[in-house]
Amino acid sequence: MSAIRTTLLATLFTMTTLLSPAGHTDNDDAEILALYQGWIRAVEGSDIDGYVGGLHPDVSLRPPGVPGLDGRENYREFLGPVFQTARYEITVDVPHTITMMGDAAVVEYDYTIRRVVDTSVEADLPEGALEGEATTSHYIDIVAKDDTGAWKIRLHSWSMTL
Repeated sequence: MSAIRTTLLATLFTMTTLLSPAGHTDNDDAEILALYQGWIRAVEGSDIDGYVGGLHPDVSLRPPGVPGLDGRENYREFLGPVFQTARYEITVDVPHTITMMGDAAVVEYDYTIRRVVDTSVEADLPEGALEGEATTSHYIDIVAKDDTGAWKIRLHSWSMTL
């Protein structure tokens, strides 16, 4: 496990033990789960606007082994060749678990993402994009409310599993 991931998990653990779930409702869980269902539909439909609509304006993408990127518009640019060159099918291997931390939450889940390449399209994939035919990963995201009070993905990170 990388030092950054270890530090992140230790910080999150500390925060979850110190913060009370005050203000947390079952509606928050439902809204967060709906966010992820919309995200799955966007990925499987190659819908960049739908995907980006689930992101916090200050989102950070942290794929394994590469520096990643920050900001919704940079993420939009990243997705262009990703969705242009392939379509995706998602299998939820381990359902989403939500740990509330005040006005934010940690969401963990496992997906297998099948990538079906469109051989008629040529484009260079950005660093950090999934390239295999199928990838199984454990995801750890942080979600937070945006200025409108809607839950959005603030940090998207994962590690590949076997």
